[in-house]
Amino acid sequence: MNNSSSTSTNLISEQRLGEFKRIIEGYLLSIVCICGLLGNALTCVILSSRVMRTSTTNIYIFALSCASSCVLIGFLLTHGIRSTFQAETFYLHIFTRIFPIHLTCILIQIYLTATVALDRFILICLPFRGQKWRSPRHAIFVVLCVTLFCVVYCIPFWFEYTLVKTNNSTKIKISTIGAHPIFRLVMRKYLYFVFVFLIPLSTIILCKTMIIKKLYAVRRRKRLLNSLSKQNRSSNAINFLLLSIVFVFLLTQLPYFVFNVLYSWLGPQLMANLLARQYLSINNLLSVLNASSTFILYAFFDRKFRQVGQHFLFCEPLPASFDTPGGATRVSNRNPSLFFSNSKSSRSSIHFFKNHRYSATVNNNMRELTKHELIDARLTSANSVPLFDKIEPTATID
Repeated sequence: MNNSSSTSTNLISEQRLGEFKRIIEGYLLSIVCICGLLGNALTCVILSSRVMRTSTTNIYIFALSCASSCVLIGFLLTHGIRSTFQAETFYLHIFTRIFPIHLTCILIQIYLTATVALDRFILICLPFRGQKWRSPRHAIFVVLCVTLFCVVYCIPFWFEYTLVKTNNSTKIKISTIGAHPIFRLVMRKYLYFVFVFLIPLSTIILCKTMIIKKLYAVRRRKRLLNSLSKQNRSSNAINFLLLSIVFVFLLTQLPYFVFNVLYSWLGPQLMANLLARQYLSINNLLSVLNASSTFILYAFFDRKFRQVGQHFLFCEPLPASFDTPGGATRVSNRNPSLFFSNSKSSRSSIHFFKNHRYSATVNNNMRELTKHELIDARLTSANSVPLFDKIEPTATID
């Protein structure tokens, strides 16, 4: 009697778990994966454009979007399709091949997020000493090194699971190598805790804390000096963007880290608990949300990203002052070259050069001229042109 009641209870629990996973890992996860793949694809197209790929930060975000797309594809194949259509046969055939690739992409995503936080820490907290480390070539080199390390680290996981055929049925089981005590102790406990949990998470938290502290000090100093400008606000938007990416990563990945640490210490018997399996399903959905958030955050914070996106999607022309830092625009003709800036300290100055070095300074009360008016403006004589005003440069954080 007790055996039959326990069997019926297990069947009811499995049915409830199946319905729960069909909603969480089936419908919701699949919808988020598809939307995230579209957003990451658009992010990669925008960041690979000529005007965006010169920034080291954009190179890291481009690589992060590619890794996130691979993570979404892995979740869609191993969880979304399986839970939505109950495709167990499809899941059995692809799991042993997709699992190590998916794990490698997740690790690449984790380390690239830590790299983004470290890159911004160098820019904000070590602007002069760390400038030599912030170049597009160095960024590509770092991305390749991170990818190579993650691929090498995940090689043993190719041999963790195997397919076993018993009584005309195929099941996924831990292989002899995966069940070996040394493998469980080294790969699933100590190395995981150090290289997947401790190093990237401590790097992200430390860099984020130092960045917030530095930005608060800089903003407080600028408020005292009353020197906030449009360029500073643009830089703050980029800082908030990267901090929000790191914050979303911590918010969505920390529960997953906790589960993996518990799994590394308790082993496969943890999956016998119904609550643990439901908790894992929620963690998978959180990981998908993290992998899909880059485009939304970029579009919300970065005005330059929105402008390039509108240029690609709706064929809208880019602003005249787009591809120069700080809003500076150069208008060139055969003889004159005209330079003006949108920054607060020098937006009222318009410099003219024709044959010889002529110059002019325009007051703040003068109305702003359009580009065609500036080109067609005639320069009268060198005697009527006043000298340049001395403008002290203000330190800004890019």
